[in-house]
Amino acid sequence: MQEQIRWKRARPVLIQELERHLEDQRDDLLKEGKPAEEAERLAVEDMGDPVTIGTELDRVHRPRPQWGLLGMTIALAVIGVVLRVAFRDVSEGPNTGLNAALEKALVSLGLGTAALLGMYFLDVSRLVRHARTVYIGSLIVPALLNTIHPYLYPHLYPSYLFTLTVVLYPLAYALWLYSFRGKGWKGVLLTILGGVPLAAVCCLIPSSSALFILLFSGLAVTLYAAGRDFFGVGRKKGLAAVLAVPAVLLAWLLSQGYLHSFLGRLKIALSHELDPQNKGFMGWMLHMFWKDVPPLRHHESFGAAIQAGVRVRVYTDNTNIFGGKLPFDYSSDLLPVSVAVHWGWVPLLVLLAALEGLFLWLLIKGLRQSYLPGRFVVLAVTLTLGLQTLFSAALNFGFVLFSASLPLVVGNFQTVLDMALIGLALSVFRGDSIAREEPEKPLRPRRRLRIKFEYQ
Repeated sequence: MQEQIRWKRARPVLIQELERHLEDQRDDLLKEGKPAEEAERLAVEDMGDPVTIGTELDRVHRPRPQWGLLGMTIALAVIGVVLRVAFRDVSEGPNTGLNAALEKALVSLGLGTAALLGMYFLDVSRLVRHARTVYIGSLIVPALLNTIHPYLYPHLYPSYLFTLTVVLYPLAYALWLYSFRGKGWKGVLLTILGGVPLAAVCCLIPSSSALFILLFSGLAVTLYAAGRDFFGVGRKKGLAAVLAVPAVLLAWLLSQGYLHSFLGRLKIALSHELDPQNKGFMGWMLHMFWKDVPPLRHHESFGAAIQAGVRVRVYTDNTNIFGGKLPFDYSSDLLPVSVAVHWGWVPLLVLLAALEGLFLWLLIKGLRQSYLPGRFVVLAVTLTLGLQTLFSAALNFGFVLFSASLPLVVGNFQTVLDMALIGLALSVFRGDSIAREEPEKPLRPRRRLRIKFEYQ
């Protein structure tokens, strides 16, 4: 029968389920007074023709290819390569050569594609079974990087650690949460406390965007779990307990003055003229750019569209692919506004809509999965990348609160991690037909039905 099941990963799962079905059928026959050997024989005979059963199982349980999502992810990553090379003075730094920028971008695309496909073929259930190990590893890796970075390349360390925390911590927290399924109030408490070390690392870097993404995504995942009575304390009680945490946190921040400071920064982000020379300077500059950016612009008609008071970089040679002018800052986080200044705001909006469309597609499809741990994984991935996109858009449109990079587009190392996360989400979809949750308690031992299945 097993030779009829072509998906090797499905064979152990399906054979285990078939054995349990036969054991249940045998136990029913034993209750009817049948002798043990006869009960086993009848159970096997009632199963039917093995080849027919194997063929039917193969038809129902096959990998579910995700060509559309894979293709869209790779296409957006390729667009990111083009933009990073085209605007390499922003993405890589001033006077970066074409060959150097192209080589880095192509290497990141190659590694990212390998990471995407590698995670796509991963068995997510293995990751779920080692959820707490993944969580502990997410705390050890930053500490390890902090120890060895002086011996490697200290200038790269902050950006790598920042990227790791932003991209991986919500996923680590979601796996940590799942490990406390059905643990009652103890599970609720340990789940919430598990976010504290992750938040502490974000504060030590420091990285405001990593902290906010972790808090927002962690709250959403925990609320989703509590709403399904995941911990076994009741939905209303669970939701009330989870919502009490941000309420207490906001009260503490207010008492310490942090919330007042944040609200002041938010006020400046919305009204740049209140503080144009300090915290509001970058937002004020970006606001000046956006005043004269048209819907569409051809680079040959770039002209003097940018107001005179704003600093720009003017190219007098042919080293840049497109030539012309770029915004005042060389931060790679401002690559999107470089696109808008050069081509108009419509191409940028199309790019942002494509990214959010990809993540929304992932989210809707993820919440329809029957495998609950897979839903948590997809929810963590889409919230991470979706929030990064929103924060990056806010930054580039002049609402400056903290740095944020556009997923799949900005950054080489980050592109690799972004594609790996998307591949992990796609692996949930690919293997949903055979994904099974581990029982909360060990199954009651029963006399096994001795049936030999051979792989061919």
